[in-house]
Amino acid sequence: MEEDSELLFAYSRRGDVKSLAALVRRHTVWMQALLRSLLPAAADADDAFQETWVKVIRSASSYRGGKVKSYLATVARSVALDRIRRGGRTVSLDAEDGEGAAVAASSAAEGPAPDERFESKATSEDVRRAVRSLPEGPRQVLLMRIEGDLSFREIAAELDVPLGTALTWMRTATLRLREMLGEKK
Repeated sequence: MEEDSELLFAYSRRGDVKSLAALVRRHTVWMQALLRSLLPAAADADDAFQETWVKVIRSASSYRGGKVKSYLATVARSVALDRIRRGGRTVSLDAEDGEGAAVAASSAAEGPAPDERFESKATSEDVRRAVRSLPEGPRQVLLMRIEGDLSFREIAAELDVPLGTALTWMRTATLRLREMLGEKK
């Protein structure tokens, strides 16, 4: 399997659309989860996902190396914060692959029974609500760590804070979530 950086270089230097499509497929799930955690409206998160990839495509030629997942998380976070500042007002982008299919489309799969889905959805919504209620610093660290799979050093560098601050914010986030979600049980 090709490394992420090889795929991004193949697209940026040779225009290899298949490499870009592979990169999008590889990073769709966690990026959508990150954006849905940052943006309360699903439509805003979906639009931000598309906007993130448009920015990545436009800036691909300036990519100089490094951890692609960190780069993508940075772009996605920036897009989400811009949308929050603008109040979510943007034009929806309907990105398509070369065959006319939506790049971010996902296929329906068999899952749990309807009552189990409802309970799971309710629990997931409780978690999303609790995460959204965290102060900005702890929330960002939590999401970058869990959804972006970034190390604490990468998070500290991205947020331009000392490593100790990033670690403290993560501890704050986990303690507050335990407190908020413990009341639900």
